[in-house]
Amino acid sequence: MTTEYIWPFWLGGLAIAAVSVALVVLTGKFLSVTRGYASVCSIFSKLKFFQRPDLGGPFGFRTFFTLGLIAGGALAAVTTVGWQPTFELGKFNEIWGTSLAVKAAVLIAGGFFWGYGSRMAKGCTSGNSISGLSKGSLASLVATCGFLVAGVAVTFAIAQISGVN
Repeated sequence: MTTEYIWPFWLGGLAIAAVSVALVVLTGKFLSVTRGYASVCSIFSKLKFFQRPDLGGPFGFRTFFTLGLIAGGALAAVTTVGWQPTFELGKFNEIWGTSLAVKAAVLIAGGFFWGYGSRMAKGCTSGNSISGLSKGSLASLVATCGFLVAGVAVTFAIAQISGVN
């Protein structure tokens, strides 16, 4: 089946830029998806880590921003001609197989590394690459370079291990 995308790819970049600039202008705060994720977690968890004042509370703007990311992705999916919900993961299935246990293990490991890396870098790719670089932060430049180098290295390593060209 052919999929026809009615949303141009660059529209997402413009939307992120607009939200990032508007956020700084209107609130003086910078975009951070990791903090948004933590704000959503603060609704369900009473752990001290998720109840920090810098998160803005469980129903602050970061929670709505993060939920908006999910809603935007869902809207883009359902308005794409030929889109169907599926558990098919394309190349992922070719590399790791279709076993639910293997998929779960790989995705959980990926989530762990994402979380650990975000804590180690004091922010995720959006916080460091979009907001940090716009502030001229040297630490964000180093973190962004690290994200890119690690991403390329892991991609090549997985391709070599799995035999995918």
